[in-house]
Amino acid sequence: MSVAGWIVLAVLAVALVVAEVGWLRASAGRKQVEADLTERLDREQAARREATKANEHLETRMRSLRNELAEAHQTNAELTTRVGRSNPAESGRALGLWALERHRQARLAGTPLLGLVVGPGADLTAGLADAIRLELEVLREDVGTHAELVGIDLGDTVDPHEALTILRIVQELTATLAKRADELSVSVGRDDRDAVVRVAAIGWADAPPNATAFEAGLAALDGTLDLRADPDASDTLLAVVRLGQSDDA
Repeated sequence: MSVAGWIVLAVLAVALVVAEVGWLRASAGRKQVEADLTERLDREQAARREATKANEHLETRMRSLRNELAEAHQTNAELTTRVGRSNPAESGRALGLWALERHRQARLAGTPLLGLVVGPGADLTAGLADAIRLELEVLREDVGTHAELVGIDLGDTVDPHEALTILRIVQELTATLAKRADELSVSVGRDDRDAVVRVAAIGWADAPPNATAFEAGLAALDGTLDLRADPDASDTLLAVVRLGQSDDA
């Protein structure tokens, strides 16, 4: 074979070796890409499983919270009917019921209740505001409707019976209105000697709810309910409860 033939064979051999090396490198690259994609897919599947478990846990917690809140409202309704209007002989019992209600709130919200004042002559002015805010927070978690205490002014002192009654009224009014409103605005004040609870249901587009049973309970507490459209806002329903004072209060 001539020299030119050997040169051609050598060039072909070198080309084959280069091609083989290139193929091996490309194959290794493909395998690495496949390994990377498999690892990424495994991570995404694991994250998806964790997210699913977290959502299931949250849904279970929300169902449990709704059930506990419903049971607590029923129990509180029974307690409220037993208390009647406040008098000095029953002040200790009313204070005890107030303490139990606050502990119920703390349990539902998972919040430790520190410094609860339950002694004779306790002034619950600040405690009532805290209790209402906590109740609205639990309601937001349960229903999803934003609810806010925008003001509370009951004067110098609030007795346990009045505090418990106002809190129960806020609970029932907000629970009744929350599911058909976009937002709730709560305020508590006093008109002469009467306590007045006002809830504005913003984003309300339906007729006023049937509140016959609620009004019957209020009547036993010398209270009245006024449900009406807000004259200053076309999409807002106002619920105003006025609690009168009995002659021996």
